[in-house]
Formats: sequence, structure tokens, C-alpha cells
Amino acid sequence: MNEPLAQSLISVTKKYLNTFSKEVPELAINRYHHVLVLIDDHGENLSQKALAEILQIDKSYMVTILDYLTSKGYVRREKNPQDRREQLIKLSPLAHHDIPLIRNAICNLNTRSLENLSEKEIETFNTVLKTILSNLSDCNNTDAIINLKNRRSPQE
Repeated sequence: MNEPLAQSLISVTKKYLNTFSKEVPELAINRYHHVLVLIDDHGENLSQKALAEILQIDKSYMVTILDYLTSKGYVRREKNPQDRREQLIKLSPLAHHDIPLIRNAICNLNTRSLENLSEKEIETFNTVLKTILSNLSDCNNTDAIINLKNRRSPQE
């Protein structure tokens, strides 16, 4: 097992997201679908910071995601009346229209992804994923945040 485990997970993720995009070609967005579902699941009461923490991503990358979703007409930022320093993320009518399509596509793709696995294998798969996360949880949370900005190579 010389290949990093992350490589297999990345390959599955790429395939899953590519297939997902083909499931919902009529949407105005081609990424960050799950962010909309998370916002909806939390009753549109998430701040940018809270959303970044849930997704375990850098706050500046969260701004990039929300800028994209805002530019496509899916979300808007509103001042939190309880704390004016904080912005809450609200869904647009377009998002409310498209979220059921996104949820349906997720359900269909999850079913398709796991279709040749028994209930026991699916349970084992989920247990293995949780165990891997637990095994790596001794890392500081800030170490687990993925910064997707390009970095210059040492030769440059």
C-alpha cells in the first residue's frame, strides 16, 4: 500500500462530483451544491464563520464560495440582528427552488454509488470512514483545514 489513502479518496470524490454535475445540468451552479443544503438544514441561521467551521475550510475560502453562490443568485449575506459584526447567509428564491433538485440528485447518486453493496458492507464502510477520521483527529483542528489556494513551488 504505497499510494496515499488520500489519492483513492480524491479519485472517488472527483468521480462523484463529476457524476453529480451531470445529474443536475439545469442548475446555474456547477459546484458547492452541498453548501446550499447545509444552509437550508440550519434554517438559514449560519454565519460565514460557522459555515466555514462546519465544512472545515479556511474562512477566506468560505468567502470565495459565498461570493460564487452570490454571483449566481443563490445566497445573500445579511447582518445578524443579534450581532452586527456577523453576517448570516440567506437563501434566495432560486436556491429554495433548486435545493429539492440537489437533495434528489444526492439521494440518487448515493443510492447508485452504493448499489452493489450489502447493508453490512455499507455499515462497515461508514464505520471505516469514521475510524479513519478518529485516527486522524489528534491533529489540531487548524491543521485539518484545507487551504485550496495555489502555492508557489520552491523552485519559483
